[in-house]
Order: sequence, then C-alpha cells, then structure tokens
Amino acid sequence: MRVQIDAPLAQLVEHLTLNQGVQGSSPWRCTKGIRFGLEPGRVFLFYLFLFFSFYDIIKLGYYFWNYILYDWFIERHGHHMKTSPLSKILAVLGFFLLGIYIAVLVFLLYKYTTNPNSTRTSSLMIKEEYREPSIHSILAGNSDDSSIYTAHGSSLNTQDSSTLDKNYRDPLVTLKGNGEDQVTVLIYLNGSNLETDYGCATTDIKEMLNADLNDKVSVLIQTMGTLEWQDYGIASDHTQRYLIEDHDLVLVDDSLGQEDCTDPKTLSDFINWSEKNYPADRYILILWNHGGGSVEGFGYNQWGRYSDSLTLDEMQTALKDGGVSFDFIGMDSCIMSSIEICYALYDYCDYMILSEDFESSLGWYYKGWLSKLADNTSIDTVSLAKIIIDDMVEANEKNHLQGMSSTLALIDQKYVPVLFDEWKNFAYANTEELLACNYSREVVRSGRPLSLRRKHSLLMKVDSEMEEYFITDMLAVVASINSAYSKSMTIHLNNAIAYYNYTDNNSGLTGLSVTLPYGDRSFYRDQVKIYQLCGFDKEYIEWLEQFTSVTGEPESYEDNNYDVNIDDEGGFIGGSGLW
Repeated sequence: MRVQIDAPLAQLVEHLTLNQGVQGSSPWRCTKGIRFGLEPGRVFLFYLFLFFSFYDIIKLGYYFWNYILYDWFIERHGHHMKTSPLSKILAVLGFFLLGIYIAVLVFLLYKYTTNPNSTRTSSLMIKEEYREPSIHSILAGNSDDSSIYTAHGSSLNTQDSSTLDKNYRDPLVTLKGNGEDQVTVLIYLNGSNLETDYGCATTDIKEMLNADLNDKVSVLIQTMGTLEWQDYGIASDHTQRYLIEDHDLVLVDDSLGQEDCTDPKTLSDFINWSEKNYPADRYILILWNHGGGSVEGFGYNQWGRYSDSLTLDEMQTALKDGGVSFDFIGMDSCIMSSIEICYALYDYCDYMILSEDFESSLGWYYKGWLSKLADNTSIDTVSLAKIIIDDMVEANEKNHLQGMSSTLALIDQKYVPVLFDEWKNFAYANTEELLACNYSREVVRSGRPLSLRRKHSLLMKVDSEMEEYFITDMLAVVASINSAYSKSMTIHLNNAIAYYNYTDNNSGLTGLSVTLPYGDRSFYRDQVKIYQLCGFDKEYIEWLEQFTSVTGEPESYEDNNYDVNIDDEGGFIGGSGLW
C-alpha cells in the first residue's frame, strides 16, 4: 500500500499522476462525440415495437408468398388462380415490411455486438483521443500564474487570494474534549441480498462485537430489509434494534413491525429513538447497504418493491425530521461520494465519509475505529476518519479473494457550498468543453452498487458499470480542461477533501464526483425531480439538460505500472508511464 501523507492536495496529485501516464498528458482518455442520438427510452420502445410486430410481419410475408410468388409459380406451369387486389396489396406491403424489419434488426445486432461499450445510446460518433494540458502546472506551481505549493501541502498561496476569503460556518458539533464526551453511533443496517446471499452484514456485526467498547460509547444497530439473517438470531420478519454491550449483541427494542428501510420515516424514527434513549455529546450515523449515487440513492429492501430506494431528497427529509446534528455521516455503500450528496446533506453533519468507487463485499472494517473511539471519545474527526479509511483500504489490499479497487474520502462539509458554487462557475464557463467529451468514468465491478432499476435486477448477480451512474471525477475534469477557473477549483477541492486513501489497483478516482447525465434523458428526468426537491437552483438543473443529447462512450483505463515520486515534505516531483 502506498504511504499516505498528511497533505490532501499532495495525495490527490500523486493519485491523479498514477493515472496520467506521460507527464503533461491528460488523465482522461475519452471519446469526443456529436450531439445527435437516439435516447435509451426510444431505443427500448423501438425494440418493443419490433418484437410485438414480428407476428404480424410474418403474416404479411405469408401473404406475399401465398398470393404473389405462389400464383406466379402456378401460372408458369399452366395453371390459373384468381387473387383479389386486396390480397396482392397486403402481399406487397408484407414484402417491404419484412425487408425493413430484417434490415433494421441486422443493423441493431451489428451495432450492439461489435461495440461492447455502446450500452446507452444509438448514435453517430466521431472517435478521437481527447487530451488537454497537464494539471501539474496548476497543482505543483510550475507555471507563472499557478498557485504556489507549500512544503506540506497544507495550504495554497495564490496571486489572487479572494478565492480563500470565504465565510465558512462554525462546526455543528462541539466536543467537551479530554475524553469526556458521550458518543452514540447509529448503524442503519439494511442487510438486503448482501446478507441473505453472502452474510456481509453479520460479518460486519462480528467486527463491531470485537471492538473494545465502554459505557461512553453506545453502538446501536437497526436491522431490516433482509429475507434471511445468517447469524446472531436476528429476526427477518420484522425490524429490530440492538445495542452492543460487553462484546454481545443485546436486543433492546423488539416492538417494531417490518419497517421499510427506503422510507424516510424509518430513518428519522431511528434517529429520534436513539437520541431519546441514548443521549450523547457526539452522534455518528452510518448507512449500510447498496449505494447508487445522487440519483439512484441508497438502499434496497428485500421485503419491499424493487423500484424503491431512499433517494437523496428523502435522506434530506429524514435527517431534518430526525433533528440531530451529526459529527459525521458515513455511507458504507458504493459510489456515494458526490458533490450533490454532500451539498444536499450540508445542514446535518460536519463531515461525511464516502466512497466514490464501488465497494467490495468487505465494506468498512469496524473493529479498529470503534475501539479507538472508545479509547478517546474526544478524538478529532479527521484522526478517527483516517483509521476508518486506512483500515478499509488495507483490508482490500490484503484480501485477494474479496478485496478490489477501493477508495474512501473524508469530506469537510463546511467547504461544500463554496465548492459547489465554484464548480458551477467552472462548469458554466467551460460548457462547450464538457459537452465535447463524455467524462463519465468507465469501471466495471461486481460489488455493492445499487443496481439501476431500469436495467438490472438485484436478484441476479450482475456487473455494474460506473458510467451508468454518470460518475465524473471532479479533479480529473479540472485537470483535463485548461480553464481560468481550474486554480480556484483545485483550491476548494483541496479544502473539502480533508483526507483520502485508495488501493494500489485504483480506478483513477480522486475522492469526489459530480453527476452529468451524458446521453440519457430518462436518467435526467429522475435527476430533475430529486434535485428540485433537494433545493438545487433552477439554472443548474436546466443547464444539465444539455448533456442528455451528448453521445460518445468513455474508454476503460488500463492497469499499468507507474513511477511516481513524492518528496519527504509531501511535494510532487514527477512521474512517468504510458497508457
């Protein structure tokens, strides 16, 4: 595992350089495309029309044979048959429709079998490598107008310091200090098929039970959404609440019915109950299950409807109704580290711990950080988060059977609104460049993503493609577009990403993403509804619509060996490698 330094920006420089290849090239290999295409919904309807029309077309083909070819054959052999004009018209129509049907079917089969990346749109494309200037001059201070990178990467001095002169909020949670704080950890444990089929939830419960806790730390677990729990006598037919006490799982509330984990009231009730029965100076909330990004949301309830999830606006509602300010909210779920999620939940926590990548079945490792928290309940959040993040990365590095490429980031929420504003400035100023290239990441995984309801069933084991969730890494976009706003964006990303770590076989992700609906109007319609309910501004939502008519698929990153150098002070020296 690569040694992590204490400078967030230097971590991102190192990580991005690994996926950058030759110094000076872009970390992105993507495909330019023209905005001309058939949206996925229409492709589906077209297929549906063809299949439902097949029987009728065959009948018309039969007319053609029976009333044209057969008559001609009989007449050539001296026989005569009388065919009505209507029959002949139907016969000719059948001939043309059958020909069109076969031609279209052959074209579509060719289109979707010769280009395995064409999963979303039927389009005309211009394939061209898209490479922009290096990010090194922006981050490392090697250009005349760039920021100057300080010794430990803890700050950036710029010629224009106005980007740093922002009013940030005070912390929502103030600790007593000296280990005197009472802590309540809420684990919203929706086992779903991850538990029923693989026992992932009970594995994590075992890790929690192995932690050395004391009476200053209350770890509460609400179990739900699962057809079959594998251990600890947990009921599957109704929701239960447990307390970890003396390395044992103690049932403290068995009065609930089969609660729906995708209902915001279920989450808010758990928060209210926890605060009432286990009051604390410091609250931590962990959402455990599948994740699908800012649009698909969180959670899959095996006892409910497959189409349901806890969407971002519903998370917002649940946290508002819960009435608790959290030290941090963590999501032990796939692909939830997006600027939109952080922005929507800004009012409810000081920090968030999120994965931009797909998570493996291992998820977080709970023993280490819970023990450390009990040892010092006033430990600062950044130090505690480093344990969570580093332990998860290390577990995936060591477990060659279940582990896979993993990332985890600590987001400092006080910087998020300004970062989002800076992103909009960057995006509006560089709309043409963003539309010229599909920046969605292409990574294929079998892990813990919330399967797209439009395409997959969680009842089947399927690989998930990151591009289907429109995960666009923010720092990589900044690196790929030479813009006057790049410096400001880099500064604010450095502020917001307080800590970040990743496995050696990483996917080129740097901690925080943005969701751009390239080529998918159906996805955008869902996005509009959710973003409006979350309070996103109208201009930004309408601006996103442009991406629905962009075609072109992102290309996979190749696994290569890179030589990257970080000096003793955490500064970037250089790197080399080839795509």
